[in-house]
Amino acid sequence: MATSRRGKHRATRQRRLPLPVAAGSATVAVALVGSLTMSTAGAAVGTDVSSLAMQAPSRPTAGPAAVADDTDPFAGITSATAALTQATEQASTETHEKLAAEEKRKQAEERAAREAAERERLASMYTKPVANYTISSHFGGYRGHGGLDLAGPSGQPITAVHSGTVVFTGWDGSYGNKVVVRHSDGTETWYGHLSSISVGLGPVITGAQLGTLGSTGNSTGPHLHLEVRTADGGRINPYSWLQDKGITL
Repeated sequence: MATSRRGKHRATRQRRLPLPVAAGSATVAVALVGSLTMSTAGAAVGTDVSSLAMQAPSRPTAGPAAVADDTDPFAGITSATAALTQATEQASTETHEKLAAEEKRKQAEERAAREAAERERLASMYTKPVANYTISSHFGGYRGHGGLDLAGPSGQPITAVHSGTVVFTGWDGSYGNKVVVRHSDGTETWYGHLSSISVGLGPVITGAQLGTLGSTGNSTGPHLHLEVRTADGGRINPYSWLQDKGITL
């Protein structure tokens, strides 16, 4: 007898999706979950940032007061450099002035030394008393002539034959206008018959002008009457005396 299958339930048969479809569905699900997660996190982060921004103190706006409070980091260096430059320039000026003063002092000393050396040189020198002349009368000649006569053009300079001190100027009888110079050893030189006198009492150096050649006093024509006398008044031959000093008339 055939058994009837009625009254028995059949087991429900599950339907399986193909593998690609299932994988695709899972991917979509994961993507949706990630999107929701990121959105939620972004919202949270945004909320936190906004909250922090509201809580953070605001920075003061730069303005005149802020600029005034700022300090120039190079201000000290600039000031020190300017002070150093000024001090250097002042020191340089002072040094230049000192050098200039020292140079002037040296020049003055050198000039004084040269002048002293020149005076000393002239003091040791001898020269002719007149430049343009002719010997018209020798020492010991006519009537015991006590000097040397040098004739020449009237008015030419008569100069000191050696350094010394003028002890007499003026008129002296037969000598006419006369100048007497006393030298360091006491010897005197006399200059007579001058047309004029151009020196006063006091020191003179070799070659100093004493007057001009003339014909005053006991004279027969323009000439210089030159005498040399010792300290005790004795007469010396002017020609020989000058020759001993290196001067030949």
